[in-house]
This record gives sequence, C-alpha cells and structure tokens, in this order.
Amino acid sequence: MSNNRINIKKTFIFILPFILGTYGLFWLEHIPLQDALFSSVAMYFLNYGDTPANIYIEIARWTAPLMTASGIIFAVSVLHTRWHNWIIYLRGGSIAVYGEPDQTADVLNELGRKGIKGKESFVKADRYILLDDESKNFSFYRTNQSRLTGKTVYLECSSLQAQTVIGGDLKLFCPEETAARLFWKQARLYQQSCDSDHQLKIVILGFGKLGEELLLWGLQDNLFSPDQLIEYHIFGDSEGFSCMHREMDSIGDKVYFHKEEWYQNLSLMRDSDRIILCTQASQTELLKDLLFTIPVKIFDVFMAEDASVDFLEAQERIRLFPWRREALRLSNLLDEPLLERAKRINLRYSHIYMGVPEDDKTKEAEWKKLDSFTRYSNISSADYHEIRLQMLETWGIPADKHSSDNKLLSELTSAQMELLAELEHIRWCRYHYLNNWTYGVPANGKNKDKNLRIHTDLIPYDSLSEEDKEKDRENIRILLNIIMD
Repeated sequence: MSNNRINIKKTFIFILPFILGTYGLFWLEHIPLQDALFSSVAMYFLNYGDTPANIYIEIARWTAPLMTASGIIFAVSVLHTRWHNWIIYLRGGSIAVYGEPDQTADVLNELGRKGIKGKESFVKADRYILLDDESKNFSFYRTNQSRLTGKTVYLECSSLQAQTVIGGDLKLFCPEETAARLFWKQARLYQQSCDSDHQLKIVILGFGKLGEELLLWGLQDNLFSPDQLIEYHIFGDSEGFSCMHREMDSIGDKVYFHKEEWYQNLSLMRDSDRIILCTQASQTELLKDLLFTIPVKIFDVFMAEDASVDFLEAQERIRLFPWRREALRLSNLLDEPLLERAKRINLRYSHIYMGVPEDDKTKEAEWKKLDSFTRYSNISSADYHEIRLQMLETWGIPADKHSSDNKLLSELTSAQMELLAELEHIRWCRYHYLNNWTYGVPANGKNKDKNLRIHTDLIPYDSLSEEDKEKDRENIRILLNIIMD
C-alpha cells in the first residue's frame, strides 16, 4: 500500500467523529450548521456536555477525544523521533537507511547508535543507504539530489554495474554480485579440487541475477590449476545470458546450459560435486524435492528471504547461505575491503609504470581515470587474490597481515611462482573473454584495440614471450606486497 493511501485513511479516521457529530446535529436534530460544526469540533476537547440526542452524536462524543489523544501521542512521537535523529546527526558519522523494515533491520542493528531509520520524509545524515526497490531508490535520489550534495549515497541497484558510475558521491551496489563473490571465498574449493585431480562438476539451480553472478565470479575465482576441468551445469532460463557472452567457449572450464528440468537428469545430479540452489521462488518446496530425490548430496542454499528451509528435516545435508544478509554487512556495503584493494592495485601499477606518487589523493584520482571495464578488471584481480591466499595457506605459507612481503616471496619456490603467474594470466584472459574480447592484432601496432575488443596477449601462458611472462610474475609480487601493507 502506498504512503499516500495510508495517509488518506488516517485522515479519514481522524475526521470521522466530526462527520458523525455534524450529521447527527445538523441533519437529524436540525441544529444550525455553524452550531453543529462548532459542537463537533468541541467534542475533540471533551467540550460536549449535553445529552446525546442520537447514536451518531453518542459515537462522535466518545471517539473524538480518542482521536485527540491519538493525535497528541502521534505528534509527541514524531517530535521525539526528529529530536533523536537530530542528536545522532550532531554526534557525527550518522547513516540514514531507507527501505522496508525487513530489509533495513539488520543494517540498522549493525549500525547501532549511528543508524537513522529513514521513512517517507528526508532526514539529515552524513551518509545514506537506499535499500528499497531500485526505481524508488533512484526516485528518492533525484528528488533530494540538491540536499544530498556532498553526501555519500549507497544505492542498491541490480541492473547497472557498480563501477559504471564515474566519480561523484553516488555509489551503486548489487547484493547479488557481492553475495556471489563472498560465496566462492567461503566455499574454499581448492582442497576439494586437489582431491579430485582438479576435475569438478558444479550444478547451479536457478539462473536469475543470483545464478548469473555466481557463474561469472566462479569462472574468475575457481582457478586452481592450468590443467583443471571444472564443469558448470546451469538449470534455468539462460538463453539471453549465453547470447550476450559469446566467448564462453574460449574459457578452459566448460559451461553447459540445460533446457531440461533437473529431475530429468538425475545421473548428473548424483555425479556432481556441488549442487547450489539459487532459486528464490518456492525454495522450500524445491529443496524438499531435492532432499527426497537425491538422498546422499549436500546442498548449498542461497536462502530466500521468505524461505522456511530451517524447518526441514535432514539439516545436516543443507548448507545455508543467507546471501542478502551477508551482502549487506557494513564491511561489504560501505568501505568495502575489496574495492580498496582494487584501488591500491591500480595505484601500484600507476606508480611502477608511470611514476605517480602513492598516496590517498592520487589513489582516488587514478581510479577515477579508469573506464568501468578497467575498474572491474582490477576488482577481478583483487577478488581472485583471496583465493590465491587460500592456496598459499594450504601450501604452508600463510599470508597474514603481520608477515613481511619479502619473507613471503622468499618462501615461494620458482615452480610455485610460475604456477601463480600462469593462473593470474588465465584469470586475466577469462575476464576479457567474459566481456567478449578475442585474440587479435590491432592495425595500429599496439597490443589492444578497445573498440574491436581484441588483444595480442589472449593466448596460452606458454605462448607468451619471456618478457610478458615476467609481467605476470611481477603482478604476483605486486599483489603479495599490497596484501601485506
């Protein structure tokens, strides 16, 4: 129900005693109109002492004072809320959160005394988080744009990539994208991949926005060996996605888009190493069918907001991932470590190859120079680096923040460094393939042509020159150095 309709209903209920009193006095008792109006208004202040002549006047004289009391309580509540919000704003560091209560509750709880609950009206704050429907978020931003000048606004949006917004204080975020990246870090597939000789079958059920992001980031994050063969089997509406991403076949791992239903391919379901349920509609019913049909599998469930899967039996076979709650944690939503690392990667490259100074002001300036494609290339690199650190940990080379980058690099054997460099090159190639780049030699003699989306280095690592291989090794040194800072 819209706020306007709610306000109309509230107004009608408040003036109903006035209408009933006027009707009873004027139409039924034939009292002059001005006297009937005055007496009806007086009822709101317990100022009608005559014996009611009919039921309408009786109802009016009892309900009018109640409406007055309710109005006073409401006014006091509004004033108290405004005063409370003003105090929070004066303390500094305040963040106003807009959206439905079930969407904002966790964020406000995490914010604690810095959180301000945004409702229909605009409230003053240092920063803003808009968690409502995408169209409502943009409408709010446009309506209040002048008052939001100089304020950082985090706006939930799933139709645009976050880094397509160039400069300014508006920051888009996509919960599905963030959740997909977080999931692959938590999945920690490296050891499982090693145990299966780097051959895995991953099934994704449901291919809306969640499934798409899960596949895109899985192809960039799940890189463990140059000879690996990870199969991704997709069940869901994927026709548009497969048409848009035309270079999927250039990626070493295989992606299969199934047109049949999952229960028509039970042999695949039983042979798979990971079954991930992204479907949000009727999720509990679908999971119940899966548990019954495939009795020995464990299911990763991107938990729907209205799901009741926690009431199902066989809980030991369900790994719940509350994707939206995880994506909206403040560490991911506000000053996201991943974005900061991506900016530092870009700054380090700019320092090494162009001599720019390494400071916070330059870091932001260099980031703003990039187009969205290059920004996401850095984000992809920073995101995969967390997987690389997990691999190092498995090798007995933990990279914690107290380590020295020189010590860490000295512990790597030449074979390990070569493996990491090759995997980084594969990741770089995959990012380009996912954005429809191909191998090609530009006519201008350079190594790439952005308009034609061709690059001379989109070739296997072994085919690179020694100079280009050294660049990949240097990338690893840079990344390991950054994570230690």
